[in-house]
Amino acid sequence: MKKLYFLASLLIATFSFGQAFTGTYDFASVTQTSGATDPTAVPTATGVTFGSFSAVNGTTAPTNSSGAGRFSFANQPVGATNANDATFTGAIDLGIYYQVTLTPQANYTIDLTQITFAMRRSGTGVRHYAVRSSLDGYASNLPASINPANSNLSTDANNVFFWTLDATATSADQLGSTITLPATFTGLSTPVTFRFYAWDAEAAGGNFSIDNVVVTGNTNNLSVSQNEISGLQVYSNNNLLFVTSDSSSDKNVVVYDMLGKVVVNETVSSQPINVANLSSGAYIVKVTEEGKTATKKLVIQ
Repeated sequence: MKKLYFLASLLIATFSFGQAFTGTYDFASVTQTSGATDPTAVPTATGVTFGSFSAVNGTTAPTNSSGAGRFSFANQPVGATNANDATFTGAIDLGIYYQVTLTPQANYTIDLTQITFAMRRSGTGVRHYAVRSSLDGYASNLPASINPANSNLSTDANNVFFWTLDATATSADQLGSTITLPATFTGLSTPVTFRFYAWDAEAAGGNFSIDNVVVTGNTNNLSVSQNEISGLQVYSNNNLLFVTSDSSSDKNVVVYDMLGKVVVNETVSSQPINVANLSSGAYIVKVTEEGKTATKKLVIQ
């Protein structure tokens, strides 16, 4: 049975998905003497504050990036052998990572949808890497894929990225590392931190390099008032969506997916709506009754 959990925030009455944003970290001001925090000006967008990337290593304190114009540090966890593409003995070290924090601004929530980035390694650098977040205390890897396809990179069932061949040239970025953020990243009203981990370097001097990290999503303004539908309730049971209010008048119910596609459009008074065909994910429900409109954001899990 699908369960619908409403996010507490209301959207504006004139239907909107909020303001889309794309924040790009290009590390343009990083040098080999700029330290462990990216000095580059952070991205900006209405409704969200972007923090700066920093490198953390609980074993050997990071000093400077190994290259300019990218975020690249040595002393990553070892566990690989030169010219061996099959045997690895290392593991993720939760004390060694790059991190960045995004913070919703006052009267806003944020919906985060995707992170993409370029990856590079030195000749003795890391072979595996993954991304986690503070939402679950950095307990699990976020959904990973390679898009567009890149034969030099792959992922496994545990959402771990893999640099497939040690012989691949390390002089250029490899593109395609993609994190698709699940519905739990919808309607965030508190800061969220992402950590980039890497391991299975071939030597202590091997590095892990990231560049052009792009975070995409939407911001939602909570301070804009909307017409109130008295007693409006929306809930589900056994794949049925119920929309009720203090009035017995007809209600037009439109459900949109996060791409703006209408997936349900029905007019009801008290009868439930079948939503068994909706897949897990985030949706927007717009309810219109007697000239008043309310919008709710929901997640189907």
